[in-house]
Amino acid sequence: MIRVMSLVQDKERLQEILSQDEFTRHQSEGENLLQKGIRYLIEWIAKLFEWTEIPAGASSTISTSFLIVAGLGLVFVIYWLMKRIVWEQKRQQALFVHGEKIRAYTDYLREARELGKEGKWREGERSLFLALLVYMQTKTWIRIEKWKTNWEYADELQLNQPRAEELFRRHARTFDQVWYGQAVIDETLFWERLKELEVFCREEGQHG
Repeated sequence: MIRVMSLVQDKERLQEILSQDEFTRHQSEGENLLQKGIRYLIEWIAKLFEWTEIPAGASSTISTSFLIVAGLGLVFVIYWLMKRIVWEQKRQQALFVHGEKIRAYTDYLREARELGKEGKWREGERSLFLALLVYMQTKTWIRIEKWKTNWEYADELQLNQPRAEELFRRHARTFDQVWYGQAVIDETLFWERLKELEVFCREEGQHG
């Protein structure tokens, strides 16, 4: 009986919180995103009480710590789901066109230069990145696979050629922003990246 009374009191107390002036005033004056988020979480937790039993001995009021933990948990779930959706979309947008044969990295560098001269910057960025990937595979630093992400390639580099990891991460970040994010390309920086890769491949080839 005490347990049932505690559950009823908790529900009534939560409804009082939701009906207080500070919440209704925010609604009339206009809420920012944080306030809306907090109010939504409180309402969501209130709904849980409609079918969740409160353990015996639990406090008769909803603690601030419980609200914070529940809110952070919900934010984490949303963030994780969004990351998964983005990751799956990228996996579906294969870097290599179906049936495309991998060419020499020198071919991709030459293609990037030609595309740049034609003003096809987005395609040029793809050729630049392919040149880097193919070169690293040629050096056996990585192994190109359709299912791999750029950060999995970075992990391989960390093991096999840490010195090239920073350069790869920079180029991979730029490629992602341009190819998947439709970022605007700075023409000057495009030519600088092309020159950087030409020098890098030539110098590393000499060391090899």
